[in-house]
Amino acid sequence: MRAPLPLSALGAGLLLAGGAGERLQFAPAAGSSVTKSFAATGEFALDELSLIADGQDVGAMIGSLEVAMETSSRIVVTDVYRSAAEGRPTELLRTFDELESRTKLNMSQVPEIPEMEATSELTGKTVRFLWNAETSDYEVSFHESEGEASLLEGLEEDMDLRFLLPDEEVKPDGTWEIELTELGALMMPGGNLRMLPTDAAAADPEALALMEGLMDTFGQKVGEKLEGQCQCTFKGLRTGDEAKLAEIELEIQLAASLDMREFIQQAIQAGIAQTGQEIEVDFDIATADLTADYEGTGTLLWDTAAGRVHSFSLQGDLTFGVDLDVGIDAMGESHSMEAAMEMSGEWGLEVTTGE
Repeated sequence: MRAPLPLSALGAGLLLAGGAGERLQFAPAAGSSVTKSFAATGEFALDELSLIADGQDVGAMIGSLEVAMETSSRIVVTDVYRSAAEGRPTELLRTFDELESRTKLNMSQVPEIPEMEATSELTGKTVRFLWNAETSDYEVSFHESEGEASLLEGLEEDMDLRFLLPDEEVKPDGTWEIELTELGALMMPGGNLRMLPTDAAAADPEALALMEGLMDTFGQKVGEKLEGQCQCTFKGLRTGDEAKLAEIELEIQLAASLDMREFIQQAIQAGIAQTGQEIEVDFDIATADLTADYEGTGTLLWDTAAGRVHSFSLQGDLTFGVDLDVGIDAMGESHSMEAAMEMSGEWGLEVTTGE
């Protein structure tokens, strides 16, 4: 007859049978550094367009119109983790190595439209994020570089995507939900990087100020307006020659609707100001909605030894549209415009890291 197992051995056996959980946490070594590259791409086509001006169906007059749009952006930063505690950097130096975006629009019946390029004055500058325990927020300043204080407004420290990590130990096939307000970091990595057109023709101060206002509005409100679900699933550990990587799969279903009436009002006022004439204009913006729906899947690989992101990929289907209803009274005349546009396609994000 086999002798009974001691309780300690029995407990160990039960633990192994159940599978020990993994604690995935942010814990880079003090003084370590990493370069992170964020590449976003999108391809979209026009699905629907209607335009009624002063009661006349302009859309029908235009006839069949094909529109295709391609977008791409590249963000490269080098992060130096001077210190970290409690799952966050307490002092981080971030150098913005590359910041650029491109948008190409093709329209049938329209001559070739120049590609729009954008960049940021943050390029080449280093910013310091210093954690303030009293305010539970970061103090952001330029480090050994100079720049306008406005460039620092809206910057976000977390470019490791650590908001996707589980709060507790997790076993393979364990799932958890992500707060939708956090997902703005996927659409605007690093926060508002002040990416503005490089085209001199688009560099009118008032136009640039309007674009900056749009970015501020979008950055502040998009996370608050999201509806849907983001579920993460821990798939286990990948063991390679150089690192042990935790694999997390994402499933995302999102919908958002932004009220753009205030921005449209500012745009109309800026357009009037550019004429250089004093014109009294009354306008009523009944509707100015920007809507978007996104469904995608992604994979986060977390370097458990380095305690930071290793790579991330996300790909999915995006549909976005604009619904506009505006009435204008100016110089004794009244005009109205109703417009609706919808485009759909694919949008994805790839994140890679290197020493």
